[in-house]
Amino acid sequence: MSTGHDTTHRLFVKAIQHEGISCGRDGCPGTVDAIDQSQTRDRIKTFELHCESCGWRSRVTGQEQLAPPWDNAALELMADEHLLHQQPVCPFDDTPVVFISMPNPRRKAKYRVACFYCGRQTEMEWPPPESKR
Repeated sequence: MSTGHDTTHRLFVKAIQHEGISCGRDGCPGTVDAIDQSQTRDRIKTFELHCESCGWRSRVTGQEQLAPPWDNAALELMADEHLLHQQPVCPFDDTPVVFISMPNPRRKAKYRVACFYCGRQTEMEWPPPESKR
């Protein structure tokens, strides 16, 4: 039997990846709308879930945990997966991370890597120096 946290995290991952979510009420075949309630600068995301069929509502929110930060090995692995067009995940909670391109006037590519479940973020040069071998 899964714990409430596992279920909440699974719903969060489906919401952040825009995957279909089934209604949380037993016997309801309805599909659920997941609406991102987060502000642009929020480190963690909050989604409002709503079933049109029966009116069921719920909310899933990341669990902010900024320590320990990602180490260089974790960042290299996430960068390699991103370069290979695979979905990198946060090593602490298995949530998909996003690479956000940042404006950089000196023409060096720079990305913010973010996990919207735990709130960990960092900035990195692109491509990472390690991948230029």
